[in-house]
Amino acid sequence: MRKFALLISIQRFTFMAIITKKIPNVILRSKKGVKGKTYHIEYSLNGKRVRRSLGLIDNNTANQLRAEKINELLRSNGITTPVKNIGLKEAVDIHFDLKKKKLRPKTISSYKNYRDRIINAINELGAKNYDSLRTITEGRFNLLAQKIIEKYDNPHTVNNTLTFLKAVENTAIRKGYLDKKFSQDIVISKPEPKLIDQYYTQDKLNLIWDKCDRFYIPIYKLIASTGLRLGEVINLTWNNVDFANNQIIINKRIENGKVVWQPKSKSSIRKIPLSDKAKEVILKQKGKHSKFVFISKKGSQLHPNSVYNPFVKARDSAKVDDKGSIHALRHTFASICAQKGLPLYNIGTYLGHSREETTRIYAHLCPSDDAETLNRIGL
Repeated sequence: MRKFALLISIQRFTFMAIITKKIPNVILRSKKGVKGKTYHIEYSLNGKRVRRSLGLIDNNTANQLRAEKINELLRSNGITTPVKNIGLKEAVDIHFDLKKKKLRPKTISSYKNYRDRIINAINELGAKNYDSLRTITEGRFNLLAQKIIEKYDNPHTVNNTLTFLKAVENTAIRKGYLDKKFSQDIVISKPEPKLIDQYYTQDKLNLIWDKCDRFYIPIYKLIASTGLRLGEVINLTWNNVDFANNQIIINKRIENGKVVWQPKSKSSIRKIPLSDKAKEVILKQKGKHSKFVFISKKGSQLHPNSVYNPFVKARDSAKVDDKGSIHALRHTFASICAQKGLPLYNIGTYLGHSREETTRIYAHLCPSDDAETLNRIGL
């Protein structure tokens, strides 16, 4: 009994010694510059704040360096097992649980499918080969990716699932479950755009407007008249509106020398012509807020869900057959432009497309005068 009590005392002392050690919290920070994003880490050491630059690197490498620094600091404190050893399936669930707190129900459903596909592939390859992130090898990781590629024919399904797998890996590294990155050789090629030209006719739009919360109608009408993305509308400031030249200028928003919002891609930085209808919508917002063109009912910046959900509700109440989201308003703008004969190049520029293939989904809507051209040149 004495030996047992002594053992318990030793274990308690060891446990208390571990938890009373000051384990630094390593914070990863980034800063956007002209050449790209630079990273640095911050942590406390012996009561002093330490800041270490990581340089101009990608997010995945930055997270891996952060994880290495955590392990280094823990080892210096005499702790060699800072976190529990988990398997890849558990890591998938942890990442999914973290993401679903911030997502819409429809997006959560998509993420659940990504999770299930990865777990199914793990089971088919043998769950015991992936039951420890501490012993998993790069070969096993790549084998899992190859299994997903072979199992699913749809390139969008493969692309999204592999992207989710890489995100799981990043989360595991961030939390210290995984020491290094294995997915460097997993190439995710951007699939061809889906051939979807879903758009609303004016009659269907009128049905939706009738069922819609009047507060949000101007936002929806502007998207349908300009092809703006939802995020671009939410972040639209009066500085972005050039009334003199009848155009909207989409660009980075910089406050106090820091980039607080930026468009989806470089091609998204663009100028969009303002029709009289779109200009009228914007002018009616004058005086409501000093910075943003559109604001919430409480007078603050809009949240995407607060704009997205009322539209879906109105669409369903109007019993419109189309199940398109608010993004279909953007398709509506592009489709009408194509039907009226606007060149596809111009449409792609206004939409901020980075690939010509994405704009080609509207090609069949463009009026064709090929027969007239052939007659004119005598063929």
